[in-house]
Amino acid sequence: MFMRKILMAMLIIFMFGSILSGCVKEKNNLPKDDIKVEEPDSSESVDEDTQNQITSTIKIFYGDATNEKIVSEDREITYSKDEDKYRVALEELIKGAKNTNFTSNINNDTKVLDTSIQGKDLVVNLSREFNSFAGSVAQIIAVGGVVNTMTQFDEVERVKILIEGEEFIGPSGQPRGFMEPFVSDPGQVVNKEVTLYFGDENATFVVGERRVINMNAHISQEDFIKVILEELILGPTQEGLSPTIPPNTKILTVKVENNIASINFSEEMHTNHWGGAAGEAMTIGSIVNTLTELNDIKKVKITVENEPLAIEHTVLEEPVSRNEEIIQR
Repeated sequence: MFMRKILMAMLIIFMFGSILSGCVKEKNNLPKDDIKVEEPDSSESVDEDTQNQITSTIKIFYGDATNEKIVSEDREITYSKDEDKYRVALEELIKGAKNTNFTSNINNDTKVLDTSIQGKDLVVNLSREFNSFAGSVAQIIAVGGVVNTMTQFDEVERVKILIEGEEFIGPSGQPRGFMEPFVSDPGQVVNKEVTLYFGDENATFVVGERRVINMNAHISQEDFIKVILEELILGPTQEGLSPTIPPNTKILTVKVENNIASINFSEEMHTNHWGGAAGEAMTIGSIVNTLTELNDIKKVKITVENEPLAIEHTVLEEPVSRNEEIIQR
């Protein structure tokens, strides 16, 4: 009797074990479609990417409707922690103003080649397209836009602009160097009346033509002279007067020292000049008498590609004083 009970208990244990084994086997043999796999939460990776992005609202500086002063508009920029934020800000500036009443003076084909910061000084290297402006005022506003946009970053106090690795040259022909933020109206335009001297119809005398020129109120003396000479190169507006400088001539540098204005012209002054003794006299008399209209200019030194002016018979090695006798009265 006792043995029968033991055998019965063993049989029950065996049967229960077989049932459990079958259940485990059946679970392991479930079709793959029935197996639930927990997918990682994709929002975690998105949040991580978002954490690496920085979004800031900055001011972008342009010219106002009349291009007389610098104004700004707010722009939102986004960049990663490893990205050059100065490049991002400059690229936004180059895109142009969203406000249709603002003036964009930077060629939008301009590329930001690189930037580097040294202490509190930022150097920005731009492509050659930047160096194309619709006049000296437009250049001042464009440069002010770059400087003011960059110096709004707390760590930047001054900005130097390079054009494909070379220092940016101002209208006077001198490097602009490091620049501090411009005042709120660095491009404020004023009207200045000047006297430009052109040749008469017989190339005997030079004749004064009064002209009002719009220019920046804060323009330097060298830049002012360059603007005057650019107007002289454009030629006269009065009938019966003749131009005195070949139209494709460029002003390479302007320097004023000890009341002497030194003007260095491009080679077109020689290669495109119409020649002749009278033509030579008109050119010299025109330039010298025009610039000596300015109170602080007593003499003018004229060079072509850093060599003395030599059109026909005269080689100008020394500065020339004003010649009243050649002016028609």
